[in-house]
Amino acid sequence: MLQSGEQKPAEGVEIKTEKKFGLNEERFIVCKNCGNRITSSENIISVDGHHTHTFTNPEGFTYEISCFSVAEGCAVDVDPTLENTWFEGFSWSFSVCSNCLTHMGWFYERGDEGFFGLILDRLVDRTTTH
Repeated sequence: MLQSGEQKPAEGVEIKTEKKFGLNEERFIVCKNCGNRITSSENIISVDGHHTHTFTNPEGFTYEISCFSVAEGCAVDVDPTLENTWFEGFSWSFSVCSNCLTHMGWFYERGDEGFFGLILDRLVDRTTTH
């Protein structure tokens, strides 16, 4: 498995950042299973005009995912596929928590562009104030 690296956001993908009250407040998004930091609200992006998407896979499982430019707390499978992709032109690989190996979602890539689609019910939003 590869650790997530710096990937350029997908072409046509707009970066959306969220700012909260307070100059020193940080929002971390962690693995619901083990608390490992997965990403932050600063990495939220829109894909096809939306940050969240709901998809059903061929086995009938429905997932609500959120899109992020970076997920440093994820490890990514090295064998991407275009089979049944939810984002046209993007291959996908499984993405797991780098600490507990819980399936967190998918990494989508096209050339040197990429983004993470992370399963919402496997994430917890944590806010810390300094």
